[in-house]
Amino acid sequence: MPEDLPEGLATSVSATLQHIQLIEAKVNRLAGARRDALTQVLHQIGTEYRAGAMTQGQLCAALESIRAIQMPGRMKMWDEIIGVPWKRVVQLARQLPNGPEGSWVGEYPILADAPRPISGIAVVYVLFDQDNEPCYVGSTDKFSVRMSAHIKDGKRFVRWQAHPCQDREHAYQLEDRLLRRHQPYLNRKASR
Repeated sequence: MPEDLPEGLATSVSATLQHIQLIEAKVNRLAGARRDALTQVLHQIGTEYRAGAMTQGQLCAALESIRAIQMPGRMKMWDEIIGVPWKRVVQLARQLPNGPEGSWVGEYPILADAPRPISGIAVVYVLFDQDNEPCYVGSTDKFSVRMSAHIKDGKRFVRWQAHPCQDREHAYQLEDRLLRRHQPYLNRKASR
């Protein structure tokens, strides 16, 4: 403490500085407790996920909760503890169904980060025109490629819905039911 300060002020400044040091010590203890709590919850999430007690959707929801915490280093902690890099979980979230009953829904053109079926998943899809009428029903296991092919073929649609199927046979059965139900005007045949 500077000795040239008046005695009353020197005492006040000294007491205030001691108070600030106590606060800093408390802040450091709280930061440590916060880190410990986050470590504990990440271990719980990782254990549950590895044990198969959490779905991929639940893992994505857990990541969003962790990302909402304003704490430096939390994503590095996620990567070290969970075992699935957080960037991979973000990619996974884009592939999860976002519509009713486990379907995917979206607008066309499809935005880069919008959820959609990934290649290899058999789906039956319905395309909708600007009046929200089903205009085409199809099935594929290469959804993005198929959407591009429809645009090249001149089909115009503004919205889509894709229903996951166990396999191609299940897809053919669902496609047949949807063709008969909707009778879309862009399909050449009414059913299989």
